Amino acid sequence: MVQSKKVNKNFNFLKPIKFSKLVRMGRIYDGGYVVPEELIKKSEVLISFGYGYDPYFEYDYIKRSNKSVYIYDYSCGYVYLIKKLLKCLKRFLLFRKKIIDIKFYFNNLINHIQFVKNKNINYYKKKIVSNNLAKKNKPDIFISSHSAGEIPNLTSSITVDDIFSSIKSKNIIFKCDIEGSEYQIIDELLKHQDRIDVMAIEFHWIDKNLGQFIEEINKILKFFSIVHIHGNNHFQFVEEANIPVILEITFVNNKYIQKKDYITNFPIKNLDNPNNLHIEDLYFYFE
Repeated sequence: MVQSKKVNKNFNFLKPIKFSKLVRMGRIYDGGYVVPEELIKKSEVLISFGYGYDPYFEYDYIKRSNKSVYIYDYSCGYVYLIKKLLKCLKRFLLFRKKIIDIKFYFNNLINHIQFVKNKNINYYKKKIVSNNLAKKNKPDIFISSHSAGEIPNLTSSITVDDIFSSIKSKNIIFKCDIEGSEYQIIDELLKHQDRIDVMAIEFHWIDKNLGQFIEEINKILKFFSIVHIHGNNHFQFVEEANIPVILEITFVNNKYIQKKDYITNFPIKNLDNPNNLHIEDLYFYFE
């Protein structure tokens, strides 16, 4: 039996509040998030930061709502996928790859083309930056150098304010997976909190950004409540804190919170799945 970690009581502010009819959207493993079904149906639009060639959350949103998706990711594009396919073809001719490998990379390219051309998808190959960071970067935040694909020498960027100014919708669902850059955009994001109903954010490298993580979560909790939390089992726990190094957190706008009954044990059976299916999920509980 897997031993569950007791979260340090100093992190009880992460304890989620019960919220009715949570559903999982996206893949059953990495890339899926738990969100309130009723607020998905009520929403007008999904704004998604980070794609990584994984469109299943966005497809699920379209299926459930038939609304538009605005997605921003500078690291993905046709050039990278074509290069991967050509490299595989070359290795196939040298008897180092099989035909099934060629099909895999070809399907990846076709899937990306179909995703970008979907009538509900508005895809922007732009890097999300903060107005403050346009002038001065924050050296104290650890950001992963990992990229899902290509990074051009000249990267087109856009601020959170620019995005929310161009999208006039209310009842927004917001999803964010940008490898550590999430810490840099919270201030700007919360300027628009009155239009955001749900936020699903993956917080990265909490062990290296612990002070910043605590600060940003407390800012968010002025306007939102945590309704779900799940640890990414590609990594383990922050020492002494006993919270996962990478956390998927779902927030709901406080205007939808009526009473505060808490959930203490995670993961939740029949709702959560391990990001890495080949190893045990991360088990933890709040006192």
